[in-house]
Amino acid sequence: MKRIHTLGVIVLDALSGPLRDYPERRGRTQVVTKRIQFMPGGGAANTACALAKMGLPAGIFAKLGDDFAGRFLLEEIGRSGAETSGIRLSKTDATPFTFVGIHEDGDRTFIHTPGANLTFSPEDLDLERLLAADFLLYQDLWVKPRLDGPPGAAILAEARRRGVVTLLDECFGLGPNREAMEAMLPHCDYFLPSLDDMRVIYAGASADQVADILLACGVSTVVLKRGTEGCLVAHGKERVHVPAFPTHVVDATGAGDSWDAGFLAGLAHGEDVATSARIGNAAASFCIQAVGGSSGIPSYAAVREKAAG
Repeated sequence: MKRIHTLGVIVLDALSGPLRDYPERRGRTQVVTKRIQFMPGGGAANTACALAKMGLPAGIFAKLGDDFAGRFLLEEIGRSGAETSGIRLSKTDATPFTFVGIHEDGDRTFIHTPGANLTFSPEDLDLERLLAADFLLYQDLWVKPRLDGPPGAAILAEARRRGVVTLLDECFGLGPNREAMEAMLPHCDYFLPSLDDMRVIYAGASADQVADILLACGVSTVVLKRGTEGCLVAHGKERVHVPAFPTHVVDATGAGDSWDAGFLAGLAHGEDVATSARIGNAAASFCIQAVGGSSGIPSYAAVREKAAG
C-alpha cells in the first residue's frame, strides 16, 4: 500500500451554526446558534484523516502546543487512523484555533488564532521520517511563514530527488504570497489550488490562463478546484474539465482538503490523473454533507463507487 505524508497545519476547529450574523459592539453583542462541535481542522489534518478513513496509510507532520487542545487533537486524529508521530509539541506556543461560523447555505467564515503555525520551521521536522513516503503533500501554503517559500522548496526538491511524488496545495490563510508559491512550483509534480485564490494573484485571468501561468512556473500538472463547477486538469497543452457531483451542502469546511485526499487515493491506487480528479470530486461531495473537515468521508470503495457512477 502506498504511503502518504501531509506537511501542514492542524487546528482545533470550533464549528458553530447556523450562524446568521456576527455580534456588534455596543449593539447586538450576542448571537445564538443551535450547536457547536470541536474537531480537528487544518489542511494537513483534514487530508490525512480522510485518507485514513479511506484505508490508506497516512501520516501528519505539523506543530501543536503542548496544551489541552493539542492533546485533544492528538487523541481525535489517532481515532481516525492517521499516524501522529510526526507532530511536534511546543511548550512555548499555543495550539492553533479557529472559530468556524457555519452559515445557513453551508458557507463558512472564520476567526483564527495561528499559534504554533507561526513558529513551525524546518527545525521541527525529522526529514528522514517525513520523506519516508511514496507521496508528500505540502499542505496549507501561506499559513506557515517559516516553511513557505525557499525552505519548503528545498524539502520538495529533496523529496523528488528521492523519488517521492510531490504535491502542493494552498490555503488563503495569512494571505496569498506569489513569490513563495512560485519558488515552490518547480519542485512539484502536482499543484492543487483553488481557482478563486489564484485569481487574487493573477487578477482577470481565465481558468485556462491561470493554468498556463502555473505550468510555465515549472509544475508538471495543475488541477484547479472550481467548487460547484468541478475542477480543471492541466498538463502541457491538455485540458480536462471534470464536473462536480450535485450535493446538498451542510458544511463546506475541508471540502478542498478532502478533494486532495480523494485525488491522492486515486493516484495511490494506480488511477490516471483525470480519474483521480473525479475521485477527488466524489470525496469532496461526501465531505460537505457533514459538519467538519473529514467526518463525512466513507471507505475508499464507497468513494470510488460514486466516482464511477
